[in-house]
Amino acid sequence: MSIKRFFLAPSEDLVQLSSQFRLVKETLRRNGSYLPATPDEPPEETQPYDADRTDDDSNFDRKNLCDPIEEFEEGKEPYVNQGSALLRTECNFFKFFLDGSIRTYYLGEQIEDNRSYPLIATEVASAAIKRADDGRASVSKLMRKVALLVPPSPPARPQTVRDLIELRANFSAVRSPIKLDIEQLERDIHQPGVDLRTSLLGKARAVMHEIEHTLARSLKREKGEWLILDGAIRRPEFLGLDETIGLAKSFSRNPVFHISGRFKDVVAMLSGLKEGARTVVFRHSGEGGDPVRKRVAFWYLRLRSGRGLQGPLQGIVKIDYRSRGDLLKADDIELVNTISRALLAEKYVSPYPTPRWHAHIYPIYVAENYIKSSLFSPLAFRGHFGGI
Repeated sequence: MSIKRFFLAPSEDLVQLSSQFRLVKETLRRNGSYLPATPDEPPEETQPYDADRTDDDSNFDRKNLCDPIEEFEEGKEPYVNQGSALLRTECNFFKFFLDGSIRTYYLGEQIEDNRSYPLIATEVASAAIKRADDGRASVSKLMRKVALLVPPSPPARPQTVRDLIELRANFSAVRSPIKLDIEQLERDIHQPGVDLRTSLLGKARAVMHEIEHTLARSLKREKGEWLILDGAIRRPEFLGLDETIGLAKSFSRNPVFHISGRFKDVVAMLSGLKEGARTVVFRHSGEGGDPVRKRVAFWYLRLRSGRGLQGPLQGIVKIDYRSRGDLLKADDIELVNTISRALLAEKYVSPYPTPRWHAHIYPIYVAENYIKSSLFSPLAFRGHFGGI
């Protein structure tokens, strides 16, 4: 497997980035008292213990009720045997694989008018892997961003916010492949009673999702070149991507499925799913205004079973895609079966013994590791910028 190497920021870009952080420091100290974190402060835990599940939880509300939009025999389990794996040598169905990663740092506290607030910096990146018909993989595109995350006003002083926004405009004019962005947390996103630091970390994840969408939209894909996004489809912008699925290695336990007059939770519904089979396709019930819940349909596919799995849901992936109607037609079912067969072939080669190897696919594993190698090491990040 050949992986084309993209840039690591050369020294002049690091100098530029360090200079921008220094200007931020001067602005903060002009408007208040900045108390930096210690140089050995570790990166924040930016990824929840189960990031895929956390993202998928956001797609379900309190009712969590889901109905099948694919017909199946009354009284039977909602399972489908769609056929054998669709190997790449037969049809290279998925050609693009996209993942994103994030590393976030607590920089210190800013005190203004006898009130303090945390300052968070984040480095996010997203990469797309393209696989040729002969199986060779290359990096199609990489996007990175370094951003300072600041809270709304209050607790930040209005003058501080204005000064930082002015700096952002100046930084954006700099001709450099990597520069400092300044992102402000929206007031309506920060919920009352939620720790501000937690909300800023949520903003960091939103910045990562924005980069993922921008990169996915910029890919030059021909018709029939399908894209796999790592994780659940969680933002309305992703609904504009044609021939795209979201693949979640872990998923929400919130939905309740209405099947043949009975109600089942995720574990009960998937308990009898055999290796190589899928469930019927489901969609959220109701007429809620959330476009993701209204237009995203999903199903589950068991890639693996047997020894080595540590729970009943290991080896199962959740597939999200944009539905075209309230009930699947014959051509929709054929497409779902083709996607499922192609995904069955993607379980080889296994990235064992990495965590979640049982539900991982190798091209996403390649993208994930490429991104991590492109990020600054925590030591380098704090050495260049941590003492802002």
